[in-house]
Amino acid sequence: MDITNQPVVPLLRLYVAGATSRSTRAIATVRRLCERYLPGRYRLEVIDVYQQPDRARDDHIIATPTLLIVEPGPPTAFIGELRSSDWPRVAAALNILTDDD
Repeated sequence: MDITNQPVVPLLRLYVAGATSRSTRAIATVRRLCERYLPGRYRLEVIDVYQQPDRARDDHIIATPTLLIVEPGPPTAFIGELRSSDWPRVAAALNILTDDD
């Protein structure tokens, strides 16, 4: 089986700090973004920097929330709360076209 032509399933990591309303909002926003542009075709890891500080350190996370697009590469980070106006930039980093294009 040749896997070189298989499409890359985007891998996103959302770094949050604890179970705060800001974290909850960030998670909901990223899920909404993914379901709009990549329905059923993405992997989302939500990482609490308090529970997994090593992962945050390994990915050089300095603030939360941070959305890190790991695949497709190169890795791209979006720091702070995402708004719908940010979605086209996130979609561009994921190499997908949007209705906004």
